[in-house]
Amino acid sequence: MASKVDLIVARDILDPNFDGYKLSLEPLPVYSTQLNTGVDFAKLNEKQFSYLHSKLYGGYNHLIADPWHPDTVYFVDTDWSVRRVTVKSEVKIDNGSVVYSIPDSANQRLVPGRFNVSIVFPSSHLAVLSDGTGNLTLLSTDDRDSNTTWQLLYRKEVLGSETYFHISDSVYHTDNETHHIECLLIHIDDISEDEDKYKTQFTPVINWISLSSVDQKVWILERSRCIEDASPQTKIKDISGRLFDYAVLEKSGKAVLLACDKLMKLTSDSVKPVITSTDDDYEMVGATSKEPRYTWSETEEDITVLFTVPLGISKADIYLTLTHDHIEFGIKNSSMLLDGDLCCHVDVEASTWTIQGQRLELTLGKTESKTWSVIVDGDTSGEKTFDPQQIEAIHQRLEALTSDQQNPFPDREETPYNAQELEDCDVDIGMMLLRIDGETHHTTHQINLSEQWLFSARLDSNKPPSICLRHDVDGLLWQPDDNVTAGKAPWKHIVSFNALGYVQASKQQKKYSSCSPNCLFSVICDCSKHIYVYHRHSPINSPLRNRKTGKQVNTIAKQQVVSLDTADPILGLHTTNDKVFVITETSLYLVRIRNEI
Repeated sequence: MASKVDLIVARDILDPNFDGYKLSLEPLPVYSTQLNTGVDFAKLNEKQFSYLHSKLYGGYNHLIADPWHPDTVYFVDTDWSVRRVTVKSEVKIDNGSVVYSIPDSANQRLVPGRFNVSIVFPSSHLAVLSDGTGNLTLLSTDDRDSNTTWQLLYRKEVLGSETYFHISDSVYHTDNETHHIECLLIHIDDISEDEDKYKTQFTPVINWISLSSVDQKVWILERSRCIEDASPQTKIKDISGRLFDYAVLEKSGKAVLLACDKLMKLTSDSVKPVITSTDDDYEMVGATSKEPRYTWSETEEDITVLFTVPLGISKADIYLTLTHDHIEFGIKNSSMLLDGDLCCHVDVEASTWTIQGQRLELTLGKTESKTWSVIVDGDTSGEKTFDPQQIEAIHQRLEALTSDQQNPFPDREETPYNAQELEDCDVDIGMMLLRIDGETHHTTHQINLSEQWLFSARLDSNKPPSICLRHDVDGLLWQPDDNVTAGKAPWKHIVSFNALGYVQASKQQKKYSSCSPNCLFSVICDCSKHIYVYHRHSPINSPLRNRKTGKQVNTIAKQQVVSLDTADPILGLHTTNDKVFVITETSLYLVRIRNEI
């Protein structure tokens, strides 16, 4: 059974007094080079019309980063050659030298419905490549410090004919002198039951492929596992989900970390059978179908919490014990509604509760006008909402759930809620973080989130990529923890990007986001032309004084904007500690960043 855990925010690295970014007119140096050959990119065909396909193709980053050499980037040109680009001097970059040519490019590039070529570096001397037509290729790259060509070690259609995939992540590890490479391959499966293209249903699938070798020269396919949608309704209703925002491997190669909007589970393993557990199925299904126990909303002055209680409950049955930081609220001799430490301090004298029929309303007065993330620390069974109509709909559904009868109110004009009457647009798609163990086949950790995914970034070549989630208006960066324990989230809050969630939501033309490995700045780039750089607080030469508070200001958070001298679509972004690489179909740009911390 999955361990339901919560992400623990490190409040000491939040800045509740952040007063915004100041636009800096200081120009950033921009260098560019014209590419000898254009950038290769796949195009959707008429059968690839789902949102999943659009996300996979349109959001693909064609600028391939090397975690072991941050100042080096790669791209695949229209001749299907992998080109390596390095910064030759302070003001000059080359236009790419060929390190590998993908076989049979003349035919494979014309395959309809192919994916983009994807490359991942599992180690400092190996590369894994997918040509987008079903072939997985393992290459020896030596140390990648020079322009030596890459050597072929392994090439095979690992998922069968005409099953195209994208490489999400890959890691290299050793075990008893045997070398292993783990790969996560994402493909989109068509689960249609008929030939009507307007009823075609797509779902994303992860194939976990393991290669092994004794001498690092001859490699074999050792193991194949599959991770799929755990929802039993998948094949009877339309699919309305999104592609995995985050799918990475732990560095040990023992588990997969996912951010997705549907519960996923490991369904097959070529080495040992997957035993379906009743407990696991209950946990998996219950996580998406469970109604919230209560709803709540907030203003700058107070918190309002709404409960639906069984018929017959009166004022005499309710009890409330409240201090400035703790609450015990429930029904006598029946159930506890809220119990624990409050998210923030409250004004006891300004707090009260009322009951009318089945509607129980609790009001908590705030002592400061800050945004709450939950009511009680560790309690995620409530749903925060701002729409009164949505609150009413939820509580109408909950009224039936408080009775042991299927229809407790037969004379009521509105009949009980029927889930089969739902349209896709009525479903609130949330997100969750999962850790799936490759040996036990179990989902060991599950975190249900309301936060929005912002971006993923690899900060260290020896660690899995981190994930940036929106928290209120900020962007919080979470790094997978090496020490995984039950009951504790395997992600740790390490950095806060002030107001990044708010800023990114305002960028309607946003295509890529990232941050520098040292986390001193974040970057957002539009579909074309514009790049926005947001620095964390840095010292200023001449201290300023805040006109409202009179306090002296010694540091500011700067925003810088770069406008490229082209209107071509941006196809890729890569960020280092002092550089931002951007690639279009015909040009490569380098923006130099000055960090003052």
